[in-house]
Amino acid sequence: MIFLWPWLLLLFLLVPLLIGPYILMLRRKRKFAVRYASVALIREALPRYARWRQHLPFALFLTAVALLTMAVARPAAQIEVPLSRTSIILALDVSRSMCNVDVPPNRLTVAQEAALGFIEDQADGTQIGIVAFAGFAQLVVPPTTDKEILKEAVESFTTSFGTAIGSATLESIDAIATINPDIQFSGVDLSDVENELLAQDAYVPDIIVLLTDG
Repeated sequence: MIFLWPWLLLLFLLVPLLIGPYILMLRRKRKFAVRYASVALIREALPRYARWRQHLPFALFLTAVALLTMAVARPAAQIEVPLSRTSIILALDVSRSMCNVDVPPNRLTVAQEAALGFIEDQADGTQIGIVAFAGFAQLVVPPTTDKEILKEAVESFTTSFGTAIGSATLESIDAIATINPDIQFSGVDLSDVENELLAQDAYVPDIIVLLTDG
């Protein structure tokens, strides 16, 4: 713990300084008290708790002064809060085959529902991007933490011809690389078919979720 205004902790010196006047006040009260022949008789007449109960208000007062002094010094603590730095790309197949109704109502709708549920389940602060692919891949939503934008994009998909899974993967990697310095851009021209195959160590993958029928 640290104090933003540590010099105010000097106010703690007031605590012992207040004890002196309190003791002096007690002594003065004794001078005006009625004198009894036997002090022992007085002690026997008073309950045991009465002996310390008279000092309780002053003790509470000193405690309040100490706590107030600590408060005005503005105590602070540095706490490490875990922050999600995960970047996820949802790559959704929007080819014509996704219109098949073997899975009711159709494959695309089921994939959209799965994507919406996946987005909703992610922790706040997780950056998610969306890639749609059919004959070619396209980054629809760059990585963002805005779940509403992501959901709107998923719900607005329409189908097209082709299924370019390889292009979708590379497009997803490039999308992650824009926000994660540990990820290298694929460096591949997606129009060049010969460059579709990359060496296994050509890039460091993050998280890519493919929703496709194959």
